[in-house]
Amino acid sequence: MVSVARLAGWITAVLFLPLLYLAIGPPLWGEPTTALSITPDAKVQGTIHCVVIKKDEDDKEAREAMNQLEKMARLKPEILVPQLIYYSVHVKGEKEAWRILGLMHHLGVRWGSEIRLALIPLIETKDEKVLRDVTMWLHNIDVAPSFDTESKLMFYRETLLAKKESPPPGLVSYVYNVSPSRALLLFGDINSENPKFGNFPRPLMWSDHVINTVEWRQRNGFIQEGDLDKVHKELDGLSKHEGWYARRYAVEVIRYKPRFGTVEIVSRLKKDNHPLVAEPAKSIK
Repeated sequence: MVSVARLAGWITAVLFLPLLYLAIGPPLWGEPTTALSITPDAKVQGTIHCVVIKKDEDDKEAREAMNQLEKMARLKPEILVPQLIYYSVHVKGEKEAWRILGLMHHLGVRWGSEIRLALIPLIETKDEKVLRDVTMWLHNIDVAPSFDTESKLMFYRETLLAKKESPPPGLVSYVYNVSPSRALLLFGDINSENPKFGNFPRPLMWSDHVINTVEWRQRNGFIQEGDLDKVHKELDGLSKHEGWYARRYAVEVIRYKPRFGTVEIVSRLKKDNHPLVAEPAKSIK
């Protein structure tokens, strides 16, 4: 059983997450919540509240409530996750806010794969507060606990492969924000004639290598004559690539490193006929 002292430890851990803005009794779950509209379930909200506000680690009611939430995280994450997001968005007071984040962190560490799958539909929401908390929780699962962040993006491959003809914009933005390099290769694989896990298009691998090498040199003071010309050449080619995902990669690189772009490349990206390219390109200065 999880003690309040351990929960306090998780809360403390959450405070230092670099990307943070982030079975007892009858079953609690009912029908799954839709991706764009979270309707609070009074019983689940009450169970979450019981765990969040209790201070006494010997409190039997709080222990039973935690057991219920852990069981739901394992068996019915698609029911629990939206309810936790709803609670987090409507939290009252700073102390309660840190406690719900600690609870979410705990569940994400123990059942990351289950929680991740339940969060994926929610990332398409238009509600900014919900999107903030969904993105934070995904970041905490994918980024904070691991030094191998890029590999974790491969968890989204099957979802994106199934929706390759109409990529979900929220999830696309998320994977590019986490790692433009890995997103480029992931989508390159997905959109190839014969998608195969790990079979990344070599021309895209080379372009990414050149760009990252120059970025490293610039960041560490080893820039060489002709380096920017090399980057401009690669990004010019990527901005003309037939795959929207390569053009989106060019957008992300230039958003992060404006010097890597040229007026011509930026203008081309802003006029792109694919919304997953043109919309983010608008933010390039």
